[in-house]
Amino acid sequence: MIGVDAGSGDRLAVGVLAQYRMATTEQMHRVIAPGVRIEQTRRRLARLREEGLVDRITLPQAGRTRVWFPTAYGVQLA
Repeated sequence: MIGVDAGSGDRLAVGVLAQYRMATTEQMHRVIAPGVRIEQTRRRLARLREEGLVDRITLPQAGRTRVWFPTAYGVQLA
């Protein structure tokens, strides 16, 4: 967990995904940071993905909606 900023919403994001199992980018945005632009939530999720804490799939029949889920390492950490 090298680049995860524990003082920010990174812990919250991983915890939310560990609890709910999966969420769209928009759902994550509404839960962890509704007061900021959604681009910041996208960057946070991308950074957590680089760290191996979360991953995503793209749903082809849902307008290419991205669904995020915790990795085994993310669940263990949460």
